[in-house]
Amino acid sequence: MSGVATIKLTKPLEDAVRGGHPWVFADALAPAPGLRDGEVVDLADRRGAFLARGTVEPRSPLAFRVWTLDPRERVDAELVERRLTAALELRRALLRPDVTGFRACHGESDHVPGLQCDLYDDVASLRTDGDLGVAWEEPFVGAVARVLSPRAIVVRNPRMADGVARVVAGRVDGEVEIVEHGRRYLVDVIAGQKTGFFLDQRENRDRVGALARGRRVLNVFAYTGGFSVAAALGGATRVTTVDLAGPAVDAARRNFERNGLDPAAHEFVAQDAFDLLAELAQAPPRFELIVLDPPSFAPNRKAVPRALKAYEKLNELALRALPPGGLLATASCSSHVREPDFLAALGTAARRARRRFVIAGVHGAGPDHPIRLGFPEGRYLKFVYGRVD
Repeated sequence: MSGVATIKLTKPLEDAVRGGHPWVFADALAPAPGLRDGEVVDLADRRGAFLARGTVEPRSPLAFRVWTLDPRERVDAELVERRLTAALELRRALLRPDVTGFRACHGESDHVPGLQCDLYDDVASLRTDGDLGVAWEEPFVGAVARVLSPRAIVVRNPRMADGVARVVAGRVDGEVEIVEHGRRYLVDVIAGQKTGFFLDQRENRDRVGALARGRRVLNVFAYTGGFSVAAALGGATRVTTVDLAGPAVDAARRNFERNGLDPAAHEFVAQDAFDLLAELAQAPPRFELIVLDPPSFAPNRKAVPRALKAYEKLNELALRALPPGGLLATASCSSHVREPDFLAALGTAARRARRRFVIAGVHGAGPDHPIRLGFPEGRYLKFVYGRVD
């Protein structure tokens, strides 16, 4: 590929790039004025030899994203389409046929930097990242249209209009229903969190469903009741669904109805999770299984110490609220909180609660959220469950 600009490394990151890490931050690059958002450039090593080809974001700390290590490969719309096709083929090979909501493209881990694409039945919901996502929206949308053939395409980017979702193709009238492993959920692709739903927890919802049989279940930070529906269908005697947002709690009720579950047989509460757990920790145990799936407490590295303290407090309260033999399922979705640190926070929580927490499983996201070797940030989700003794 001729005619592209070259930028140069100033820090010893060659092995990281060759090993699969897709990001180079601005403080590791020599100044290169005049470049445009999303422009394709070559990355040279510290000796000046070709190392990688990718795109730049001159105003961002994340200044360069690796697309290829092959100097003969063009970075263009055709490459996006080929890689999206390969990503879709992987999903078709791995996912059960009764799954109608899944991640069709997982950004850097599918070698399409800046693009997350979730398919909800026949509606594609895109989240594009940073200045790259803005600059490359047209080729991203075009590739999705050609490969997935959805009836509608929705795009959101935090850099544009406060991240509000925009319908860029087709029409979206109301919520979209998806099915996963026999469960039905209504998804708001316009106003919903992330791209509308938390698809990455699908297999972990299976696990909660299996744990819930014959137990009273509390699901806090419940959003629209993903884990709650799984618990109720799994045979929980009663499920209490808690979220601070009243509209999310209302959506959880509708999801119960969609699955033939009587909302009146369960409980739906709009309340702060910490406040509720603090009350429960001081009272006789009401639940045998508690599910904690909070939002990211660490949006950046600076926030990690504060986030770990929040995880410690949250899980301490939950452990104190459970009886001996009770079960805790707890998650962290922050890429900045690594698994060993999250497990250490759980250990601190158990000590402070004066409980023993025996871990039965540690899991991540489902197979439609692949992990790229050399890119530890891609393994963002930690889901831990076990028994309180």
